[in-house]
Amino acid sequence: MVIKRYQVILLSILLLPISAFAADNQCLDKTCVDVFTQDNQLIITAQKGAGKPVAASKKPVVKPKPVTPKPVAPKPKVAAKPAPKPTVKPNVKPTVKPVRKVTAKPATVSLSDRLIKLLPVGDINFQPESDGLVNVPVYFWTQTPQHFSAVVPILDLVVYVNLHSTFTWSFGDGSFYTTTNQGGPYPLGLITHTYRKNSNYPVGLKVVWRGSWSVNGVTTPISGEAITQSVSRQISIVNAVGRFTK
Repeated sequence: MVIKRYQVILLSILLLPISAFAADNQCLDKTCVDVFTQDNQLIITAQKGAGKPVAASKKPVVKPKPVTPKPVAPKPKVAAKPAPKPTVKPNVKPTVKPVRKVTAKPATVSLSDRLIKLLPVGDINFQPESDGLVNVPVYFWTQTPQHFSAVVPILDLVVYVNLHSTFTWSFGDGSFYTTTNQGGPYPLGLITHTYRKNSNYPVGLKVVWRGSWSVNGVTTPISGEAITQSVSRQISIVNAVGRFTK
């Protein structure tokens, strides 16, 4: 019997904008959190300060000082030459372009996080493990847990995720059985099936996960489709050999 350990993968993408949240998201202290399923995965998102305007710094407008041109002094008279008439350059007022006020657009500060959690992997076990007998019950069980809980810190909050599983067995001969019990080996196992013919049968197990999440004491159902896992395994059923004894 092979026991598969849980596989939990955490993918974090920081400082990336999230386009939209589901309708059941919660906004606490200006941090919005949502937990939903997408592409058969459990996704936890959080966004802080979305759309919050930050006042832009305004630079003071400096007005230019007026410039007064200096008058040109006349040249002194020379005895040998007739005194020329002094020429005075006209006063030209400098043109000063008006300063345009620039209004800065308010900037937005946002911080987001997105986590993807994978659930425990399903498995199939049965007893006897090889060559079950016709008309003799075979015991089935899985080590996939009935409940899955996770504590996920994201941004400045802590999200609690609680999921429960439902198991649907397919025994390969057209028979199905749905339960919330994991089953077990002989003699305490509650999931058994009796085959009427010898053959190799494909046994399948479908695990469906549903649940809720909570933050700051507020519980919300996980939105989206249920997460489904499917595994399969072959079982061999043979005829029992009869022997005559004295």
